[in-house]
Amino acid sequence: LIVAGPASAFEDMLSQPGSVHGSIGLAVGVKPEYAGAKDSETRLMPHVSLYYGQTLFLTGMTAGANLFRQRTTQGIAVTAGPLLALRGGRQEDDNAALNGLGDIDRGLDAGAFVRLRKGQWQLRADVRADVSAGDGGTTVNVSAGHGWHVDEKLHARAILDATWASSDHMNTFFGIDAVQAANSGLSKYQADAGFKGAGVSLMADRAINSEWTGFAALRYTRLIGDAADSPIVADLGSRNQVAVTAGIKYRF
Repeated sequence: LIVAGPASAFEDMLSQPGSVHGSIGLAVGVKPEYAGAKDSETRLMPHVSLYYGQTLFLTGMTAGANLFRQRTTQGIAVTAGPLLALRGGRQEDDNAALNGLGDIDRGLDAGAFVRLRKGQWQLRADVRADVSAGDGGTTVNVSAGHGWHVDEKLHARAILDATWASSDHMNTFFGIDAVQAANSGLSKYQADAGFKGAGVSLMADRAINSEWTGFAALRYTRLIGDAADSPIVADLGSRNQVAVTAGIKYRF
């Protein structure tokens, strides 16, 4: 989910030790039917961004803890810690291009993140590895972003990011083994480790009052490398992935 990915990195953790705070809401999203699809689907999605004090957080499908916090002499705030994230799967009947490829179960990833922030600028990197029974492999995401206040009620953000994936991850989501090839009629395809995509996200929050805020996000991702060359992308899908989200959230 857009609002639960890079966008959530810009949420401020309020200085309220021992308190639960954040926002909950609802959004309508339009996104590709699978990673690499040319067709889109519309979904109603929850928005969740919760914090406990300045340490624990739950944003979307990711939970973590800011166990290391330090400010350098240059005024850069450095935060790091562990994270757990639910990883989405894929159903064979999500799209006709997936016929014969079988389902991909959801899984659980564990990893760590580090964030550098100064003013409205932010750099972030996180690494995640599958700790469930699946073949989600390992991914590394790096991002750079900037936020600004358009006026007293409107806050906008822009983020650039790229994702590297292990061969296990690449083959789970983009590879085609012998059995899948026989069932689907597609050619066998072996995907190696490497960068699988790069993207840009544009987001905006518009305060309605002191408690309610409307939000919107637009994300473009370009699949690259072996992910882009997979038959389910190059032949039956699209390297260009666009997702749009709009919703409302309640802050507390």
